[in-house]
Amino acid sequence: MRRKQPLEVDEKWRHPLPMPMPYQPVCVTELEALEQIAMLKSQPRVFIWTDEPRRCPKGWDYIASVRQGVPPQGIVAELDAWMEQYPDAWLAVDLRDGVIPPSTPNSLEQFLSELNRPILIIVSSSSDSEYWPQWVLPNV
Repeated sequence: MRRKQPLEVDEKWRHPLPMPMPYQPVCVTELEALEQIAMLKSQPRVFIWTDEPRRCPKGWDYIASVRQGVPPQGIVAELDAWMEQYPDAWLAVDLRDGVIPPSTPNSLEQFLSELNRPILIIVSSSSDSEYWPQWVLPNV
């Protein structure tokens, strides 16, 4: 039977995902990411794509998202090399306040949605996002 009333939808896209999936970035705060990963049976290796190595959470590795004098194509080439070297690693993209966003040739949203890799979008305070669903493991 067809529903005749409009669906009530929140302004923000909240959707529980059991796991981050290739081509589908998810949005979390740093604390949420650490908590969610700790709940997994198998701990993935996580690299954070950020502007400064000091921004890496403990236990995560660093990939430069910007470099002085390096065009976006060079940054993307470094990311491509990383993807070949670490085929099972997860990518965390640092979009917290005060961080220079990754330099990409086209829009970041489009670029990330085309990566065959589990991607965590790391934000400062609220993981509500217009572009990406929140990563919320179901309560078991």
